[in-house]
Amino acid sequence: MRDEETSGAGEADGSEPSRAQQPEAPDQAEAQDQAAAPDHPDDERETIVLDAQPDPTPDESAVTPTKKKRHRGRRAVLIAAAALVLLAGGYVAGAWFLGDRVPGETTVAGVNLSGLPGEEAERVLTESLSEQTQAPVDVSFGEVTAEIDPAGAGLRLDAAATVDSVTGFSLHPRRVFGHLFGLGEQDPILDVEQDELTSALNGLAENLDEPPVEGAIAFDDGEPVITEPVVGAGVDIDAAAETVAEHWLRTEEPIELPATELPPTIDEDVVETAMTTQVEPMLSGPVTVEVNEESTELSPDELVAAASVQAEDGALELVLDGEPLANLITERLDSVGESPRDARIVLSDGEPTIVPAVTGTGLDPAELAAAVTDAAVASEADERTAAVELAQTEPEFSTEDAEELGVTEVIGTYRTPYPFDPVRTENLVAGTSHINGTLLLPDEQFSLLDALRPISTANGYTVSGVVVNGFHSDAIGGGLSQVSTTTFNAAYESGLTDITHQPHSRWFSRYPEGREATVFDPSIDMVFENNTGYGVLIQAYVTDSEVVVTMWGTDVFDVNIDVSGRYNFTEPQTLYNPDPQCHPEPGGQQGFSVSVSRTVTRGGDMVEDDSYSWTYSPWNRVVCGEEPRDEPDDDDEDSDEE
Repeated sequence: MRDEETSGAGEADGSEPSRAQQPEAPDQAEAQDQAAAPDHPDDERETIVLDAQPDPTPDESAVTPTKKKRHRGRRAVLIAAAALVLLAGGYVAGAWFLGDRVPGETTVAGVNLSGLPGEEAERVLTESLSEQTQAPVDVSFGEVTAEIDPAGAGLRLDAAATVDSVTGFSLHPRRVFGHLFGLGEQDPILDVEQDELTSALNGLAENLDEPPVEGAIAFDDGEPVITEPVVGAGVDIDAAAETVAEHWLRTEEPIELPATELPPTIDEDVVETAMTTQVEPMLSGPVTVEVNEESTELSPDELVAAASVQAEDGALELVLDGEPLANLITERLDSVGESPRDARIVLSDGEPTIVPAVTGTGLDPAELAAAVTDAAVASEADERTAAVELAQTEPEFSTEDAEELGVTEVIGTYRTPYPFDPVRTENLVAGTSHINGTLLLPDEQFSLLDALRPISTANGYTVSGVVVNGFHSDAIGGGLSQVSTTTFNAAYESGLTDITHQPHSRWFSRYPEGREATVFDPSIDMVFENNTGYGVLIQAYVTDSEVVVTMWGTDVFDVNIDVSGRYNFTEPQTLYNPDPQCHPEPGGQQGFSVSVSRTVTRGGDMVEDDSYSWTYSPWNRVVCGEEPRDEPDDDDEDSDEE
C-alpha cells in the first residue's frame, strides 16, 4: 500500500511525467487494476485526493524564439511600407513639381524643347516650324512630283496640344522618368480638316492620275482599227489622305501617295466580243434587202460606210445609219419611193436656215437600220437577209417643229487665237467640224467628248502636244482643249447651264484666266445644258488665226461675269522627268489662284448664280532625266577626315 501511495504522490507533484508514466487508456488501467487486485474481493483500495495546483505564472520578460521572429517581421513590414510611402510621395511630388516643363532630351520635328516651360515651348515650336508649316508639301506619284498647299489642304500644327502631350501633371512612368532620362523625338500633333485635305487631293489627282485608255473600234478604208485598252493608275484618295496626315512634319519629303488601278470600262474582252460577234460577221459578206418582191444587196464596204461602233453601258454596239442605206436602196429599186426626211436647221451663208421636212413614201430609215443590223451580224448565210416594207411615214421632226425652236439670233460667241502649229491646227479643224451644226433642243445637254469621239486618226485627228501629269507630252488630238475652251466660253456667255468643266492645270495666255476648259478622253469632259426654252445651234470653225464658236437661238438672258484678280502666287520649281518621251521646258511663269462668278437673269428673275475658284500650277522648269544626287567631292572628303 505504501508503494502505491508513494507512486500516486509522485504523479500529483508539479513535475511532468515521462512518456512511460503517462496515464494509460481507461481500458488498459482497468485491466491492470483487475490484475493487481488480490483475490480478496472484500479488500478496498485506498484513494488519495490531491489538491489542484494552479498553472505557474508565465514570465512576461521571457520571449520565445517564435515571438522574436514575429516582432522582426512586423518591423520589416512597417519599414518597407514607410519606404514605399516616401517613394510614392516623392514620385508624385516630382511629377507635380516637374509637370509644367518639357522633359529633358525632348525634340519635336527636330525642334529642341528640353526643359522649357509649357508656354515657352509652345512659342518656340510655333516659331521654329512656321516656315515648314507654310511651305508647300512635296508629294510624289510614281515618277511625278507635285505640291500641296498645307493651308488649303487643312493641314495645321496644333502646337498647344503637342506641348500638352509632354507637359502637365502625369503619373505615367514614361513621363516621370522622361524628366530623368529624356523622352527623345516626339511626333507633332496635327489639326487636320479631312474634307479640305480630301478636296485638295482630288484636285491634285486630276493632274496626277493616268486615266485608262478605253478600248475602241473604228473603221479606216473599210477596215476595223482597234484601240487597245490600257489600265490607268490613280491616286487612292482615302489612303493618300491618311498617308499625308501621318507623314507631314514627321518624315522627309516627298511623301509617296498610294495608287490604285483605274481599269478601262471597255477592256480587251469587250473589244474581242464586239469584233467576233458584230464587226467580223458584218464584214464577212453582203446583206440582202428585200422590199416587197424586189431585192438588192448591200456590200460590206457599203455597210462599213454607214457603220460605227459605240460604247454603251460598258459594251460596244454596232450602229448603222439608216439614212444612207435607205438612199442606196431607193436609187436601186424602182418600187421604192422617197424616204421621210426630218426638217433641219443648217447654217447657210453663216446664218441658220430651215430645210423643210419631207413625208416619206418608201423606207423608214430606223426600221431599215434595225433590220440590216440584225442580218449583218448573223453568222449563217441564209440569215443575212433583211425584209422591210414600204410605208407612208411622217418625219419625226417637222418643219413646224423647227420653226418653233426660234433659232434666229446670236446669243453668245467667243474667239481664241491659236499658235502657228500646222499639225495641231489639223486637230482644231477636225474638232470644230465635229461640233459645227449641232442642234440642242430645250433641256438637252451637250457633251463635247460625245461630239468629238472617237478621237482617233480614222476620225480626222493627228498626234500633237498635250499636258499629261503636269508635263508636256504628245497624244492623238492635242489641241482639242482649245476647241473645248472656246465652246465653253460661248456657252458661258450665253447663260447656258454649266454642268461640268475643268480648267487646265497651268494657265495658257491665249485663254481667259479661270474661264477655260480642258478635255481628255475619257475622264475629263465639258458639258452644258440648253436652259433657254428654245433651240440652240452651235456654229464652230477655224479662221487663219482663231477658233470661233457661236451660239444661235433666242436671246432671253442677261449675263454678268466677274473674274477676280490673281492671288495665292506660287513660284516655279525645277522638276526632273525620267520619261523617255520627256520634253524639256524652260518654265518661269508663276502659279496663282483666280475666282469666277456669273449671274444669269431673265426678266429680272435669277436663273443661274454660280461661282468657282481655280488654282493654276506654275510653269516649272523641266529637266529630262533622273534627279542628280548630291555627292561630296574629294576636297569635302579630305576636310571631313581632317
